[in-house]
Order: sequence, then structure tokens, then C-alpha cells
Amino acid sequence: MGRSRHPHKDVEAAVAEAEARGWVFRPLGHWGRLFCPQADRDGCQVGVNGTPKDPEAHARQIRRALDRCPHRAGPQGEGTIDE
Repeated sequence: MGRSRHPHKDVEAAVAEAEARGWVFRPLGHWGRLFCPQADRDGCQVGVNGTPKDPEAHARQIRRALDRCPHRAGPQGEGTIDE
């Protein structure tokens, strides 16, 4: 069974983009949390609010966290960290 869709289309699109980049969604708190491909305590994470005051700004915040993650995969989805 997959995750439930987010009620705001902008946030749903940002979460779907995160999942396409290898991030994992877990239902925690009010709606959920995204965890980066670095699956240990050093990995990045971002909370996804179920009822954000400004859905467009919240979607931008999620995408900004995706772009700033130092563990992100390369263009072909290979590798997770530059050492």
C-alpha cells in the first residue's frame, strides 16, 4: 500500500519529486517526513506538514531541502556521496 496523497497539489508534487530522487516518505507527526537516500543518522530529513499555512511556500521549502542535500544521487541515480 502506498502513501496517501497530500491535500495540496503543490506539496504533493514536491513529495513526488523527492520520491523520484530516492527520498523515502514515512508517515510521522501530522502528515509525514522525508528521509534522504543516506539511510543512517547522518542523512537529511524534512518534515511535510499536512495543513501548511502557505502550500506553495512549503513546497519550495521541500524542494530547497532536496537541492541542498549533500547525499543526493547523481544525474543517472548512481552513487550517494562524494568522498
